[in-house]
Amino acid sequence: MLEELDRFAALADETGRTQQGSLDALKASGLLGSLVPEEYGGLGYDSLFAGRLIASIAEADPSIAIIVFQHFSVVSRILEWGSLKQRSDYLPKLANGQWLAASAWSETGAGANKQNISTMADRTANGNWIIKGVKSFTTGAGLADLYLVLVQTGTGDSGSLYGNSGQSFFLIETTQGITADADTNLSGMRGSSTGFINLHQCEVASEQLIGPLGGAPTVINGIRECGLTLGSVSLGISEAAYRLALEQVLARGQQGNPLLQAALSELHMQLEAVRALVEKVAAKEGGDRLSQIAYQSKIFASEFSERIVREAQQIVGGSGYVRGKKIERLLRDARAVSLMGPVNRLAREIIGRELIS
Repeated sequence: MLEELDRFAALADETGRTQQGSLDALKASGLLGSLVPEEYGGLGYDSLFAGRLIASIAEADPSIAIIVFQHFSVVSRILEWGSLKQRSDYLPKLANGQWLAASAWSETGAGANKQNISTMADRTANGNWIIKGVKSFTTGAGLADLYLVLVQTGTGDSGSLYGNSGQSFFLIETTQGITADADTNLSGMRGSSTGFINLHQCEVASEQLIGPLGGAPTVINGIRECGLTLGSVSLGISEAAYRLALEQVLARGQQGNPLLQAALSELHMQLEAVRALVEKVAAKEGGDRLSQIAYQSKIFASEFSERIVREAQQIVGGSGYVRGKKIERLLRDARAVSLMGPVNRLAREIIGRELIS
């Protein structure tokens, strides 16, 4: 699978489109069911396995790694908050590659903290919900069959820094009135099919609410403790950049150059520091500070990833600045992770408030 992903990555970046060959390889691997329990047709692996898998995929194609991360994130929400019916309806399809899942939280004008979303849910006389709105920067837009959608279901306070108590989550199937537009022409992660989804008067049953009504902040906080971190994507990018730099030094016969030895040593040290923090989260070793360390891993890994790729690009030399070269693509992809929710600035603010309180 990894060879196939690597083979299609450059074309995905060039065209700004997720390649079908990559999706076919991913779905055929059976690894989309990594976190799904065996009773639902999955592999029953833990978050450490999932994190390492995401990192390995990111070495080949960070765009596909982001798609997989989002898929695993939705699976983890269903495992924690899903009803028995939601589990039986969705987990088997998400495990066998029949369906992909994605998260749809962001909106134009909502702010990084998702306090001002305009996607609304109105209750009908028969107990169903009518949902309408537009979500932006949705990874997997047009590819996913199931979306975890953040919706305003009432008025609520803004005591939380991320979401508010008037918001809820729904699991909405694409066939229930969702259309997608992934033509966002991103600078990086161009093969991630990141774009807009439109919810056209989607009527969903009350059973598609996941988690408590008005419980969005609680569901969001739970993600921080499930062992998944975007830092895994940054780890894979860093690993790929380090290997490219090392291969270049060896190919040029410069392994005896003390300056390059020192540069590679520094890169490797930074890479292993990223790995240690990311895998601490994946192994859920943070105790009562796991939620804070999860955000710290995202911040640390994404920012050091940019630094590692830049330094690796220096080692590769001028050819690494040519559009389409893998190291050049990795630098654009590395930058994207720090901008994903919560953006690093907001993540720092959340951690700071928690440390003080």
